[in-house]
Amino acid sequence: MISRKKQKTKINENNKIEKQKKPFKIACAVSAGGHLTEMNMILSKEVLEGCKKILLTEKTKRTENMKGVYFFKPFSYNPLPFIPAFLRCYIIFRREKPDLVFSTGAEIAVPAILVAKLLGIKTMFIDDAMRVKTPTLAGKICYPFTDIFLVPYFQMKEVYGKKTRYWGGII
Repeated sequence: MISRKKQKTKINENNKIEKQKKPFKIACAVSAGGHLTEMNMILSKEVLEGCKKILLTEKTKRTENMKGVYFFKPFSYNPLPFIPAFLRCYIIFRREKPDLVFSTGAEIAVPAILVAKLLGIKTMFIDDAMRVKTPTLAGKICYPFTDIFLVPYFQMKEVYGKKTRYWGGII
């Protein structure tokens, strides 16, 4: 038996049927604290207009009632929870099919960026606005696998490498 997915269609002004384009889907992988705040400042409602956002983060009082969220256990500097987080990101990205994986850092950024790169999904990482002179651990790990790597301070370009872009006060 062959299953066919229904395609969304609409009728244009010339009474012709057109396929509707699917909305651009962004997977945001951030920790639930300041990184989530930074992400919300960057990806405001105006920026996300017409896009679908899914969130990968920890479950906290702040995030427990949010919609479109996949919760992960925090793994801090312990590498063992990284493996199930990597596998879970793989399953989520295969199901959700995001067009872009975006992160402002911390724990969940690493498996999300690595899985995205493995699946051929575009990636964007914006380094922590609180770091002025030293790189973040997530930034150092994600840098080689990120398509667009932005830093909020000019001097951080030299810390990471050639593909780093400084784009002024991002936040």
